[in-house]
Amino acid sequence: MLRLSRLGPHEWQFVYPDLYRELMDEFHAGCELFEEGRLIEAELAFRKVLAHMPEHLDAIHHLALVLSNQGEDLHAYDLWQLSVVIGHMAFPPEFEHDVDRLPWSHLDNRPFLRCLYGWALARYESEQLEEALSLFQEYLSLNPDDNQGARSMALELLVTLGRWEDAFNLTMRYHEDILCEMAYGRALALYKLQRDDLATVALREAVRSTPRVRRELLKKTHRRPPPKWHGHIELGGAEEAWEYWRRFGSFWRDVPGALDWLREEGERLPGERGSG
Repeated sequence: MLRLSRLGPHEWQFVYPDLYRELMDEFHAGCELFEEGRLIEAELAFRKVLAHMPEHLDAIHHLALVLSNQGEDLHAYDLWQLSVVIGHMAFPPEFEHDVDRLPWSHLDNRPFLRCLYGWALARYESEQLEEALSLFQEYLSLNPDDNQGARSMALELLVTLGRWEDAFNLTMRYHEDILCEMAYGRALALYKLQRDDLATVALREAVRSTPRVRRELLKKTHRRPPPKWHGHIELGGAEEAWEYWRRFGSFWRDVPGALDWLREEGERLPGERGSG
């Protein structure tokens, strides 16, 4: 059985039975098959692991990834939901939700965090927005360092649901964030909340940090640039700007006056004059 062990004040770590370690060679073999695109063989490898240990969270997560890649989304979603239920069963009564943490830095916490993120993303893709938001917020509570980008997803959902004050508060939790979503999200939330002076300060900081995002938002047509690195988006690069527009551009368009404000304020910054 899985269980949690307390490491210190408000800090916990998953503990696995010996069988979990004994199955890791077979699990890693499945991961290699998955990376090579040999999906049927990878599926068989992960199912073999789960036949020995049904609560092997990493095997459940990776089997869900395989099935999703095969177009079996509903089956994959069921697996992610199951994995989170199994993980939650390991939480002891003394675990203080919204206070206690499962840091990503402890490797044995990562399988559950990956499963939780997977289930949150599945609910998002199924347009179950409130539930998805709750799951992403749980992730951020358990692992505030957020090594998978849950904060960006939570911000998108808060704005979609019209919860602008909560969106602003989330961006302030990550006020020194390198993600453009937080910087531009803070500016837009403040503008929507009519805190004009603070909004202008936030916008100028965002544009100075990632000017390409402003330029992309103001374009009349948007073409996805070729990726610079396979599987990775360059911070400050053209693909990051396009991705931000893809996910958040409609919010800027739908807030009255936001794009005009973005154009006018940006023009006042050195290097941005005439670039909009």
